[in-house]
Amino acid sequence: MARPAHTAPRTTGSTASTGADVGTGGLRERKKRATHQALQRAAVSLFRERGPNAVTVEDICAHAEVSPRTFFNYFTSKEEVLVPWDQETITNTPERVLARPDAEEPLRTAQAVLGEAMNTAMSGSTWRDQAVILRENPELIERVVTAFRAMESSLVEGLARKTGTSCEDPYVRLVGATAITALRVSVQAWQESESDSSLHEYMDEAFERLHRGLRPNEQ
Repeated sequence: MARPAHTAPRTTGSTASTGADVGTGGLRERKKRATHQALQRAAVSLFRERGPNAVTVEDICAHAEVSPRTFFNYFTSKEEVLVPWDQETITNTPERVLARPDAEEPLRTAQAVLGEAMNTAMSGSTWRDQAVILRENPELIERVVTAFRAMESSLVEGLARKTGTSCEDPYVRLVGATAITALRVSVQAWQESESDSSLHEYMDEAFERLHRGLRPNEQ
């Protein structure tokens, strides 16, 4: 259960300005997300049409009708548009870990938090095309691997805070690495499969194997 957000005390003199600030902040975040998604759609469309090597940042910006400066406010390179989640998702991971029930086992917490991250990734219209591009251009996977490492570090930070240990503790590092590996294997199996099963079904199966102690399938 998520912890309730802190609400500032109301005062008669500040109500109007507080509402305006919240509205402005919400609008700003929506605009940022819309720009991020527009750049991602433009890049993925051009990658599918021409191949990643034939597309430049300038091409993507022209397609999305923004400046290169705006592009680099969101991405460090053209390959980064293929990363399944944005920096905000990675940054917020420790807090999402802490919002999980106190009695929940760390691996269950990791499963839930990574599931939420993948929900965010798959909410974009380009998710499947991104997966296809990576499968067809394996040399681009290194950028995604870097993003997985960043997510693992954030996950470990959250687990350390939740368990009252440190990020150097072998247990939380093992849980974080194991959870990320389960996610990576699930995504790869889902990409390669021709079945109608969802990614979450692959994730659930992978994590259930971990919870059962990685016992092999019964013959």
